[in-house]
Amino acid sequence: MRIPTTRNVVITEAPEPDDVFVYVGWSGPTDGPQVRHTMSTRYMPITEYQACVDWAVSMADQMSHPLYVVPLNRRDVLLTGRFHPIRAAIQRMTDQERSEMRRIVVTTCCEVMRDCDDPEIRADMFDVLRKLKVTYES
Repeated sequence: MRIPTTRNVVITEAPEPDDVFVYVGWSGPTDGPQVRHTMSTRYMPITEYQACVDWAVSMADQMSHPLYVVPLNRRDVLLTGRFHPIRAAIQRMTDQERSEMRRIVVTTCCEVMRDCDDPEIRADMFDVLRKLKVTYES
């Protein structure tokens, strides 16, 4: 979908049900002629999609090239290679380090389920615990 602004355009797609992240990307000039530098925001939860669209629309007229709001699912994220360093670091961990990281994740998920007012976030944390096989299901 194209969202025209006064001088520019924001290009995006509606998020799919399996999308988990969103980011805003754009191009800008560099020191060399005929060369553009690609920049982007950090990956944000897909719940921030509308905020990303709003920000891109507010910034578009200050940019010389279109802004892109890009929703990503888990497969897209793995294909980008952006998380390869994190995956490699986890693979290098000892059993004790992985166990400690798992304990921290489980504790954090339980605390979020206890303290968060948003039922959607609590459900996401329960899903993480289910995938970690922490919950008992009959």
